[in-house]
Amino acid sequence: MIAKQFFLTLSYIFHPIFMPLLGLFFLFSLETRPVSMYPFDALFYFPSEAKNFLYVIIGILTIVAPLFSLLIMYYNKMISSLTLEDKEERTYPFVLVSFYYLLAYIYVRTKIPVDLQHPALVGFLFGVLLIIVISFVVNFYIKISLHAAAIFGVAGMLLGYSQTQLSDFVEVDGPTNLYFIFYFLLIAGLVSGARLFLKVHSLTEILLGSALGFFVMYVFVKFGLYV
Repeated sequence: MIAKQFFLTLSYIFHPIFMPLLGLFFLFSLETRPVSMYPFDALFYFPSEAKNFLYVIIGILTIVAPLFSLLIMYYNKMISSLTLEDKEERTYPFVLVSFYYLLAYIYVRTKIPVDLQHPALVGFLFGVLLIIVISFVVNFYIKISLHAAAIFGVAGMLLGYSQTQLSDFVEVDGPTNLYFIFYFLLIAGLVSGARLFLKVHSLTEILLGSALGFFVMYVFVKFGLYV
């Protein structure tokens, strides 16, 4: 009973809906040293006004709006649980969340000055959108674990961004937060294990979500890929 309550609490704390904002917080708060002479190559040194603006926009469009929509669906019995455990009930929430994430991405791309559109930052936001869209498509065939995709996505982002702060030619002594990434990977494994313990997902569904989240975020953040 205690173990079940612990894993339920863990699942709510690290709910997928909170992961985009958590990832953004890590990008802005974990200190790194830029490889170049341009300080904004490290997101830690971004202007506080830009950080706060993004916190508000991402918070509203990836947490408040989706949560409000899910509560309306739950109240109208369109879904039976806020955790979307039933694969058949995920279609409308996926569509709505994808819309909100797309809106957040477009808003950031059009409202943030070009010189502040760091490739890792924009790649992260685009990666979030891509993961939810791919999960939506995959959901027609298998109930992919969104918890695993979300939290391992943050882990992949952390590792990918950390590597953009390292030079292939010059030794950089600044922190790259490798210990933090290691500990976060342990938490990601614990959260994914919680979903398995609660019998919400099979091992295949968890592994699929973990691989999707981690590799999409790692690639898109490390190489600054976006459209």
